[in-house]
Amino acid sequence: MTNLYKDIKLNYLIVKKSYKYLVITLFIAFVQQYSFAQITLAGKNIDDYMAECLQRWQIPGMSVAVIENGKVTFLKGYGVKELGKDEKVDANTLFAVASNTKAFIGTSIAMLESQGKLELDDKVSKYLPDVTLYSPEATTLLSIKDILTHRVGIGTFHGDFISWGTNVTTPQLIQNLRNIKPAYDFRNGYGYFNMGYVIAGEVIKSVTGKSWSEYVKDNIFYPAGMEHTLSSVTELVRFDNVASPHTYNYDYKITPIPWRNVDNIGPCGALISSASDMAKWVALQINDGSVDGVEMIPRKVILRTHTPFNLIPAPSHGSGNRVFRHFRTYGLGWGIADFRGELFLEHSGGYDGMVSRTAFLPDKKFGLVILTNNDQNEAISSLMYQLFDYALGNQGTNWDSLIFSVVTDNGQPPDKVYWDGIRDKKDPDLKPSFSMDDLAGTYTNIQAGTLTISKTGSDMGFTLSTRPDTKGIFRHWRNDTLICKFDDILVGRCLAPVHADNGKIISIKIKGSDFIDPLYYEFIRKD
Repeated sequence: MTNLYKDIKLNYLIVKKSYKYLVITLFIAFVQQYSFAQITLAGKNIDDYMAECLQRWQIPGMSVAVIENGKVTFLKGYGVKELGKDEKVDANTLFAVASNTKAFIGTSIAMLESQGKLELDDKVSKYLPDVTLYSPEATTLLSIKDILTHRVGIGTFHGDFISWGTNVTTPQLIQNLRNIKPAYDFRNGYGYFNMGYVIAGEVIKSVTGKSWSEYVKDNIFYPAGMEHTLSSVTELVRFDNVASPHTYNYDYKITPIPWRNVDNIGPCGALISSASDMAKWVALQINDGSVDGVEMIPRKVILRTHTPFNLIPAPSHGSGNRVFRHFRTYGLGWGIADFRGELFLEHSGGYDGMVSRTAFLPDKKFGLVILTNNDQNEAISSLMYQLFDYALGNQGTNWDSLIFSVVTDNGQPPDKVYWDGIRDKKDPDLKPSFSMDDLAGTYTNIQAGTLTISKTGSDMGFTLSTRPDTKGIFRHWRNDTLICKFDDILVGRCLAPVHADNGKIISIKIKGSDFIDPLYYEFIRKD
């Protein structure tokens, strides 16, 4: 009887899923038939607006989707997959969507809650007893809701230097949480905490017996018809229509860079998708989990993820912000705020060489997807606001030119202006209190591993055990401060203070770019 019951249940599920796929197939056909609505942005045809946008921000390629009245009405690629090559971006070109992954994890947790398998207020220790924070009290109180809503006490990106693109395993990263000092009191602030979603991925595995990626594929991708959304860069070998990541090199020229494996922190940002697939995801949000009236994800699950759980401190008025925002909060993988008094939900994604955004106005049943293959642009914000104005009937502001003028320094990247200033302040007469050759040796940091410095030509070269494929050099700047430059341009460069006592080197501090982690890590001399 047991096997017969299983067979009947399996057949039922197959029929049910086939019906859903039929609906999705019809939905896809509808999207393809009506994917070129006439959109005017700031008085210009969207194609002309996008041409200016790509040129202004030096974006090789971009893919855009627009959802109106709950239906995809515009789906188009712009530019090229890789600078210097002719292959065009289209609506199905794959991009990293990075932290847009978080909404899928938040939805998975909400699904499990709706099934009675866990509760948001459950302590993390119930499922993962080895998770330990710097504060014993925070460790005891830590809940699933805390890790999903960035209210753990750890500052934005703190600790990511040892996770993003490193060889440190997921269990080792979780173990390292005990070494990260809090930036604010537990549940008394907001700090964007990538590792919270890594923990949530492990909770999903503990509850379901499936990896986070398996669970998301079975319960979200398949029902939503997202057939070309991947959970790892290792899957890219099966696809040809893939964009190349781009960033500024040290000469501030946009250049292609390799895809980076981030499987060790997958649940916080490993997904790779297309505008066409992500449009289905945003349409599901707008339609409360349904496609053409067929419920794919329970409505209560969708609404649970849209619930504000943590306040992001910002003035409610008087700040002069051009978007007329009054509040900012965070739900389960969604930022929640207002634009010109209209509620919207959004999330951005930042990956090496790519940034993206998904967003929607739920009361207007309007949404958008923006995918780009240059990580040095704010077009993902300007185009979002421009499309919101389109949905609200406003045409008076050119958001792209406005935001470009605000975030650049007379058109120059702020990072270039900063490092040009550092170069100009270099003074060979302000000599170090130690011999540069004496830097050679081994240094350790409890989180970031071993730093090995050795003579490399006229420079002092270094390697880092957590980034074995990355090398770098130290050069003197002023007094006891060096310039640390990684050959991995995404990790970047920094000023590196050296602590020396009577010419004896005690320690050296280094950090990556703020894109990765704003914290300095002190390496203590070992030999």
